Amino acid sequence: METSKIQLWNRTTEAIYKNVMLYTIAGIAAALFSIIPLMRWVSDVCNVLVVAGFIAFFIRLKDLVELVDEADKDAMKKLVIGIMVYIAALMLEQTPMLVNWILGPIGVIVSCVFMLMGYNALKKSETFPNREGMKTLFIAKIVGIVGGVLSIIPIISIIGGICYIVMFVLVLLGWKKVAEPVAE
Repeated sequence: METSKIQLWNRTTEAIYKNVMLYTIAGIAAALFSIIPLMRWVSDVCNVLVVAGFIAFFIRLKDLVELVDEADKDAMKKLVIGIMVYIAALMLEQTPMLVNWILGPIGVIVSCVFMLMGYNALKKSETFPNREGMKTLFIAKIVGIVGGVLSIIPIISIIGGICYIVMFVLVLLGWKKVAEPVAE
């Protein structure tokens, strides 16, 4: 990578990490408060912050798509699709419909599958800087899929919430590795 592109890469991944911190902290809080029946309204407020963080993350990720090598663009586009589906799933969960308790988690599962495919390709990439973080993000998406499946089942949905907390922590750790500055 040329020097100007490296500087832009470092600024973009740093901004992405800040967006990830916003939606991760809000996501952990949402998952925690969703476990407590009388605190569901706090979980809903936190989910609004998750959506805001994901929208900012989505915008920065689109910038990163322009910086990656051609070989990595397809994987990055899968991440972008996964983020869009995740935002839609979160918004669907907040709608007052009888089926939102099942459609939201299904949307989360679908989004995690798209992100899983993107992270899988990037963790194997020879051209993606700091690809070690993609391995952690890949594991995070597997945990997210398990959490989505478990949150559909009423009796064990609390375990799904715990999986979401673990997923958010792993996402934060993974993007921290990706955001480490690339040397010029």
